[in-house]
Amino acid sequence: MGMPSGTGDHAFQGAPAAAVCADCGAAAAGNFCSACGADLRSGGPGLIDAVTGGRQSYLATYLQILRSPVKATVGLADDPSYRQHISFLLSSLAVFCVIMVPFIVQSAVADEQMSQFSESMRRLISVMSQVGVYVGAVITFLLGYGLFRVFAKETRGLKSYFKLYCLAYGFMLPPYALYDYVARGLLGITGLSSFAAQAPTAEELASVPFIVSLGVSLLIWVYFIAIHRRFWRMPVWKATVLFSVAAIAASKIGYEVMYVVGAQVALLLIKLGVVQV
Repeated sequence: MGMPSGTGDHAFQGAPAAAVCADCGAAAAGNFCSACGADLRSGGPGLIDAVTGGRQSYLATYLQILRSPVKATVGLADDPSYRQHISFLLSSLAVFCVIMVPFIVQSAVADEQMSQFSESMRRLISVMSQVGVYVGAVITFLLGYGLFRVFAKETRGLKSYFKLYCLAYGFMLPPYALYDYVARGLLGITGLSSFAAQAPTAEELASVPFIVSLGVSLLIWVYFIAIHRRFWRMPVWKATVLFSVAAIAASKIGYEVMYVVGAQVALLLIKLGVVQV
């Protein structure tokens, strides 16, 4: 007795050729992704979709990037079905604030160099310094896109590059905050934010904590260069030069902008009586 037409065809239907797995960004072919196990068959739910109900959770996304930081970051940025990049960044920013803000405010108030100012002024300076970090990130994004768009052979859209930045910063913020809090807040040694806060002394340059923190900082730098190289499909040296120029220029511009804006805000708040000198 013959099997009715179409009864077993769908059950044994292979997956269409898939260049990239939607769940992890790895090169994929066949019924299942060899990297993360996602179901690649037509209509089949992905591994992460099956757990999160179709919406990839923050933790699932973070673990996905953690398994393959460069490949997964670029893969998600290029994946049109992934649209949670902004919520991913905001979630990481919330984690960053929970870990870092109390420590930053406390250290700013206790800083001997600012003992001449009132407590309200020191808190304002602390807040403005953190705002300066975010302004610098925005300027780095804009400069980076402009430079890479001009010098890259392949044209990439601003929306896709924005996704890349959201994912990259979302991935780096929690470990950055955790390391810095442990280093500066608990151990009292050089942290990542110390590089921007003040120039290291000769004694600090030769210390093990400084060398370790410098190594972690360089790893972050390498990560950003690597995702840019992969995203824009260019040689490592070229991506290194372009990203370094964008990051250093943005740091200088951001500092000057926040210095001017911070001074004006401080003067206004002093006139209103909100902040005391």
